[in-house]
Amino acid sequence: MILTVLGFYAEHDLPSSGPDLIGNLSKDEEAELRQIASALILALAASEVMPTGVLIASLGKVSKNPSSYPGDLPAAVMWEIASNYQRSDEKPSTNWRDVWGNQPALFEGQAEVPNECNIARAAVSAIGRLQSARRRGRPYNPANRVLADHLGEIFRRNGQLIVRQRQWETRHGKPVLVEGGPFYDFLNLVVPPLQRHLRERELAPVTVDTIVRLVVEDLSLSR
Repeated sequence: MILTVLGFYAEHDLPSSGPDLIGNLSKDEEAELRQIASALILALAASEVMPTGVLIASLGKVSKNPSSYPGDLPAAVMWEIASNYQRSDEKPSTNWRDVWGNQPALFEGQAEVPNECNIARAAVSAIGRLQSARRRGRPYNPANRVLADHLGEIFRRNGQLIVRQRQWETRHGKPVLVEGGPFYDFLNLVVPPLQRHLRERELAPVTVDTIVRLVVEDLSLSR
């Protein structure tokens, strides 16, 4: 079901294998599902949030002394640097593997030794994004950003367009505008297990609406 909604079979001109059960799938199908599972694992790790002020201060130290990287940096700081890292002028986080090396290794891609100047630049960009979110009064959860980056990439790689689609629904007897569309449907299949786990551990939530908004905002800025 997940691979069908993702558009995997249509993109690769393959017949559907039916339910997405590891063991009944081809190697290509397993690899695609493992990429999705890896995105959820990354988001879970990123959910161990530190206070925004402490995070900004830690990133400030890295920006002033990138030669100290990676040292003994908390995971939250590493996530922010990875999400904002650029080798040159490509989209931030495209080469996030440079920051994390080969861990986690479930994503395909080549990692390079990160450049100190690029590490400092990523730290400065992360500070700017955190400060902007704080000014807007939005609670910041880096897991939403991780899912937006990686699930958005997986969805587009399968030939799918991501556009924000709002539609009217009746909730509690009142009409409200809600998110919709293929990417929204894909996220609603993939994200709920992570959402349940975060609730059980009383960690900050992730929402499908936020993930969609972040991906659409990124796409609009890249045009």
